[in-house]
Amino acid sequence: MSYNSVLKNSLEVKTAIAQLKKMGLFPHHGSEKSWDTFKMIEIIGKANPDAYVLDVGCNGSPILPMLGKLGFRNLYGCDFVLRPRYNATFLKIVCRFYKKEYLPIVKMYNDDLIKLSIQNQEKTNYSNNMFDFITSLSVIEHGIDINEYFREMTRILKSGGYLLTSTDYWHEKITNTRSVISNSEPDRVFCRDEIEEIIKVGESYGLKLIEPMDYTHGDKVVKWKKTGLDYTFIFFGMKKE
Repeated sequence: MSYNSVLKNSLEVKTAIAQLKKMGLFPHHGSEKSWDTFKMIEIIGKANPDAYVLDVGCNGSPILPMLGKLGFRNLYGCDFVLRPRYNATFLKIVCRFYKKEYLPIVKMYNDDLIKLSIQNQEKTNYSNNMFDFITSLSVIEHGIDINEYFREMTRILKSGGYLLTSTDYWHEKITNTRSVISNSEPDRVFCRDEIEEIIKVGESYGLKLIEPMDYTHGDKVVKWKKTGLDYTFIFFGMKKE
């Protein structure tokens, strides 16, 4: 399986969903996101369950619930905002309004085994060299300072640890004028030139691609109604040397 690549077509999405189900997991509630979700889970799933894992931009992300179901015990998540904990009665009511794939995420906020906190991922309070894996599932397009992102991620990542990043992508530049997050700058759809520059920034902080990038592109698989744009996703895993 090639990890560092572009989402090329809907068949890759269907394959990822099938693989997640085969692992006893569930699809991402946004079906196309199952593609990069599976890549992250497949990479981390080979590790010792005692590995320390951080999911940045974790609000609404299935990464930590999935890893918890696979037996991972040291799970952390941070985001600028988080949903509140629910009491048992209200949790049952809330669950009625979400589709099945989203329920493990709703329950995550009440799971004491998953350590969630409200933090700026560009400047966290985690210890140096704390994590074996850091996942960033469609986060960096939301106005993140790329230099600060890599500076902080490499600070809290162990030597030999992995930073797994996915984001919105099209090989040619697409300009977006709308944000899906309130009071923030428009979300970016990165082009190939921008991704190559982003990777160079990561390399300047001591990260190395886990394999060469495959920039082969296909269809605009993602149809994002809130922005009115069609594009796809790209995934790149990097390892701290």
